[in-house]
Amino acid sequence: MMNVDDSLLMSYVDGELPPEQRAEVEAAIAHSEDLSARVAAMRASCLPYRAAYERQGVPPVPESLKRRIDELVSVSAPPQRSGRRAPMQWLAAAFVAGAVCSGLLTGYLGALTPFHSNVSPWVRSVAEYQVLYGRETVASIKEDSATTEQVLADIRQRDGMPVRVPDLREAGLKFKRVQRLDYHDRPLVQMVYLPERGDPVALCVIEDPHADEPIRSQQVGEMKTVTWRANRMAYVLLAKDTSVDLQKMAEQIAAGKTANLYGKAKDDDALSS
Repeated sequence: MMNVDDSLLMSYVDGELPPEQRAEVEAAIAHSEDLSARVAAMRASCLPYRAAYERQGVPPVPESLKRRIDELVSVSAPPQRSGRRAPMQWLAAAFVAGAVCSGLLTGYLGALTPFHSNVSPWVRSVAEYQVLYGRETVASIKEDSATTEQVLADIRQRDGMPVRVPDLREAGLKFKRVQRLDYHDRPLVQMVYLPERGDPVALCVIEDPHADEPIRSQQVGEMKTVTWRANRMAYVLLAKDTSVDLQKMAEQIAAGKTANLYGKAKDDDALSS
């Protein structure tokens, strides 16, 4: 019997296997609940990343950075006779470019970025990822209850995270999908919703052993974020451009005032009925 590992399963999900090998993988999946669950999780994590990147315009170089590079070039280039200055400027500019690439100017560039030093690294990473999402990224995705239940069950069993999917329809948000992502070898759960207008809204959860922390709103780059910590779990609700009141929504989620579409609470209700 063939050895079906995650690499082979990913090639199967991406449609990259030849017909004969694809048939063998499908036969293995049909006889294995574990393989079936792994394929469902991989399919739930597939998004049109290429299209998301293609829609992103390259930001212009900040004027302050241009001026700083000019200053570094002028400092690096000693006075030269006529006809020798241009080559030296070119060499100095090349040095500056190399310094930027190698991280020598990281401190300066960091000061130009819109991220604040008091933003949790995982929140910053989520914001950088979520900014790629446009409305078209998830608009065509249809909610798949069976896949969602499977992904959540896998997260509960493998990661021990009691993740719940809040029902935000009263706020005009339609649930689209849940994904299990990785952040430095830690499970990070992303739930994506689509408002009636504007860009997608995401609720992300990660385990965090630190003390509980009240709700706090921050602008992280292009993203509006609302964060909090409770019961060894950290949360961030974020969106790029939406009419939704994220602060109010976060307060309702944190206070347990929203029903659950999927998750542990729903399972408990079913058992008690």
